[in-house]
Amino acid sequence: MYVWGGNGQEIIIGPCRLGIVDKKFQIAAIIVAVAFSVMVLSSPSDPIPLPAPSDLSGAKGEDGIESVSSVSILATGLEKPRAIAIYDDTIFVTEQKGTIRVVQNGTLLDRPLAVFRTADGVFDGGLLGIAVHPDFDQNSYLYVFLTYVKDADSAAADGDAADGDAADGVSSPLTMISPLIQNKIVRITVSDDNRLQDAHDMIDGIPASKFTNGGFVKFGPDRMLYVGTGATSDSSHLPQDASSLSGKILRIHDDGSIPADNPFGPDSPVYSIGHRNPQGIAWDDGGVMYVAEHGPEKNDEINVITAGSNYGWPLSECSSSKTGDVAAAVDALLCYDPSIEPGGIAYYNHTKLNLEHPFVMASLRASNLYQLDFEEGLPSQKPILSGAGRIRDVVVDYSDGSIYLITSNTDGKGFPAPDDDRLIRIQR
Repeated sequence: MYVWGGNGQEIIIGPCRLGIVDKKFQIAAIIVAVAFSVMVLSSPSDPIPLPAPSDLSGAKGEDGIESVSSVSILATGLEKPRAIAIYDDTIFVTEQKGTIRVVQNGTLLDRPLAVFRTADGVFDGGLLGIAVHPDFDQNSYLYVFLTYVKDADSAAADGDAADGDAADGVSSPLTMISPLIQNKIVRITVSDDNRLQDAHDMIDGIPASKFTNGGFVKFGPDRMLYVGTGATSDSSHLPQDASSLSGKILRIHDDGSIPADNPFGPDSPVYSIGHRNPQGIAWDDGGVMYVAEHGPEKNDEINVITAGSNYGWPLSECSSSKTGDVAAAVDALLCYDPSIEPGGIAYYNHTKLNLEHPFVMASLRASNLYQLDFEEGLPSQKPILSGAGRIRDVVVDYSDGSIYLITSNTDGKGFPAPDDDRLIRIQR
C-alpha cells in the first residue's frame, strides 16, 4: 500500500497481503501516515539561515575579482522595518508601528529617534518611507511617509517617548477603504543627539487603504522630493484622476511647495498618474527615473517615469495592448508574471563590489537581493544575496560602495528567525 505524504513524499506501508497482516495494524499504519502527511503539509519551511560573512564570495567580474567579500548584520530584532536612509555614519530605519530607529557607527541605539502615532489594523500602512535631505548637515531634515487616523491629535510624534511607546491615539475598526485613515508626508528636524526636535506636515490628505499605500519618499537629482502613493483599492479609478493624490508619483520642493514646472499645473504636486502600489524609486547617472511597483497578484512592473505620463492602472497592467486600452498609457519596461513583489531599488554606479549590472533590487516574494540591468531586461537578473528571507528595502552608500538592506520577515507574510528582522551590510 502507498500513501502520499507532504512535499511529494511517498510513504510505503507494506507491501503486504490482506489476510496475512492484521487489519488493525494496517489501519493504525494508515492513520500514522495520514497524520504525518498533515503535519508536513501544514508546517512552514524552516527559514534559510543567512550566509556567514564572506560566504557570499564567488561572484566574479570580468577582471576575476570577487564581487562581494563580506556580509555583516548591523542590527537585529527590528519590528516590521519598512525603509532605510543613510547619512555619513548614521542609518535611519523606519518600523511600521511608528518608530524611527537609529544605527550609528554600526550600533543600534536603544532609544528611537521618534515615535509616531499610526493607524491600527492597516496591514500595509504605518510609518513607511524615509528620506534624508541632501543638506542634512545644515538643516537636519528627515522626511517620512505616515498612515494615520484622521482627526486624531495633530501632534505628529512624541519626541519625549523614552520607552518607545507611541502616544495615545484614536483606534477604530477599519474597512479596506476608510475615510478614517489618511497618509501624509512629515518633515522632521533632528537634534544633535538624534532626538526629534520638530515635526511639520508637508502634504496631508493622501487617500489611504489597508493594503496599497505605496510609501516611498526620495530626493531626486533635481533636489525635489518624490513620493509614491497607492490606490485605495483595486477597483478604484482614483489613480486615473489627476486631481486625486491616490495612485500617483508626487513631486514637491523640500519645503512642501509645488514646483512651477509640474506637469499638471503649478497647484498640483502630481508628477505621473495610473500607479497601483509603487515601492521603490531610483535614478541612473543620466537622470532617468525608474519605479518598481506591485501588481495585484502578478504583473509587477518596472517603469520609466516621465512628467505627465499615465501608467494605466487600473485600466491596464504592464501593457495597454494586453489588458485594456488607455489613451497614451506607457507600457512597463519590465513585467513580472508571476509576481516577485519588488521592494526598494537603487542605482549602483560604484566599482567597489564589481557588480555586472547597474541596479540592485530588493524582492519580498522571491526573497533575494538582485542585480540587473533594467534596459537589458529579465535575462540580466542575478542574485546578490539569498537566504535572508523577504527583503524590503535597499540603499547604496556611495562613499564606500557598500549596500545596506533590511529584511521583512516579521511583516506577517514570512517565517521570522529568532533575531529577525535585520539590517544587513554588504561590503568589500
